[in-house]
Amino acid sequence: MLQAGRRERIGIHSILAAVYFIALPLTITVNSAGDSFLKILTIPIAAFMLGTLIFYKEPLELNIVQGLFVVYILSVMTTLFADRSSESMEFVVGYIQNAALMFCISIRKYNEKEIELFENAQIVLLAIIVFMGLFGGASYAERTTIQIFGGVSDPNYFSGFFILPIAVCLDKIKKKKMVILSVVLMLLGIYVVLLSGSRGGLLAVIATLLAHVVLSAKDFKNMIVTMCILIISAAMFWIIILPVLPENIVERLSIKEIIESRGTYRGDIWLSMLSEIGNSTWELFVGRGINAKHMMIVAGKMQEVVAHNNFIQVLYNQGFFGLLSFCGVCLAAFLRNVKKRTYVSVGLVGILTLTLTLTVNPSIKSFWNLIIYASLAFAVNKKIDNDNEGDNI
Repeated sequence: MLQAGRRERIGIHSILAAVYFIALPLTITVNSAGDSFLKILTIPIAAFMLGTLIFYKEPLELNIVQGLFVVYILSVMTTLFADRSSESMEFVVGYIQNAALMFCISIRKYNEKEIELFENAQIVLLAIIVFMGLFGGASYAERTTIQIFGGVSDPNYFSGFFILPIAVCLDKIKKKKMVILSVVLMLLGIYVVLLSGSRGGLLAVIATLLAHVVLSAKDFKNMIVTMCILIISAAMFWIIILPVLPENIVERLSIKEIIESRGTYRGDIWLSMLSEIGNSTWELFVGRGINAKHMMIVAGKMQEVVAHNNFIQVLYNQGFFGLLSFCGVCLAAFLRNVKKRTYVSVGLVGILTLTLTLTVNPSIKSFWNLIIYASLAFAVNKKIDNDNEGDNI
């Protein structure tokens, strides 16, 4: 408990972590050496976090999400038995770096103000990406996206930036905090996702909204009423927004286009990869390598493709052990937060829905940052005295 008259502090460690979360868009652009600007920013932040651990006098926070993530990293490393190429080594190192960063951020305790800072970081991030999406003027195949220092984001991955921020907005609205700001930013965020033309992104947003209704409902009656309100609101939003959307976006989001293109050939890719997996021997357990591609004919041409479905890709690349460990991390992250930090579980439902049409790699921070949020210690009231002053180094 806090001493009388003493207030909770926000440590530098927490501020740096919030800066990292807000800087998510920097992952889309790289320097001449091929390192993303987010990675360049992360190095001194992680170094500071590690260096200040010697001043940290409280017990370190360890939980099941961290433990299962270590198991997942081991499954990633075992793929080197199948493929030890330089590209695969780079991917493995990337996953290890993600795990190291997760531990740097999540092994400390946080007070309520610090946890709120992390939540507000997502609100700030949403404001930034909405502004960049609406006024940045960047496009990718006539679809809205963002551009930073010459780097242009794939619209499908760009849509993933919105999932956790929207989940946080929904949580703020539920708790009646920053309601007007949260509603405005959420609606603008959904509009930008529509402009991106990402069908997977739109499906992920819908899944996020539905997950919030189901997981936040007080009882079944409340859930049904809220669901009806959500459906009516969504219909009104669509009716209002549809006339102002570009024609190519409306056509892309149509059911006819999805059927004709077979989800941009995703259906064909999934069937072909699952067929090869079904005929596997030792690869079914070890995988084919963390950066493995699938050779098949797409649109009349022989091409190397990825699954555009992370569950199939993990099974293809890392084998059954890899898929089992990945599902374990996701399930643990969901269950650990579903009661005490519902927005994390809601965001996880949304981002996993997105991964049904996208492949995740070490640089897809919109997914891995959510795992970091899921592994954070739950808020505690810290006693501010000389014994733990090192936490604010």
